[in-house]
Amino acid sequence: MAIRWLAVLLATQAASGFVAPIAPRTSVVRDMGMMDGFKKAFENESYETKQSPGLSGNKQSVDITICGKKTKAIPGQRMKDLVRASRAPIKFNCENGECGTCECLVNGRKVRVCMAKVPNKGPVEIKLK
Repeated sequence: MAIRWLAVLLATQAASGFVAPIAPRTSVVRDMGMMDGFKKAFENESYETKQSPGLSGNKQSVDITICGKKTKAIPGQRMKDLVRASRAPIKFNCENGECGTCECLVNGRKVRVCMAKVPNKGPVEIKLK
């Protein structure tokens, strides 16, 4: 019964053009809740000093040539990832060093690239055998 009465009341107000008064906006500064918490969390941060992007620490990059394509790598990085990124025509089947499909000449020595890592000193040259 109460729902019908409410529906009839709303219908008559909508038909008569009744518009509820809108409260004026006030410019009161309020707490934003969670956003104020974020503001307080970062107020000790200093954004004036810029850090260099990229590697942290003293890691030096090593120059690598993969089938004629030059790139840079970090010592200890997997050669398999570098070969794939350079899109060199080296195939990987087992990816654990058993089959020998990925065997290439790395600085003149036969190496299975799927298991090798970039040495600490460069330059490194990877060629098909």
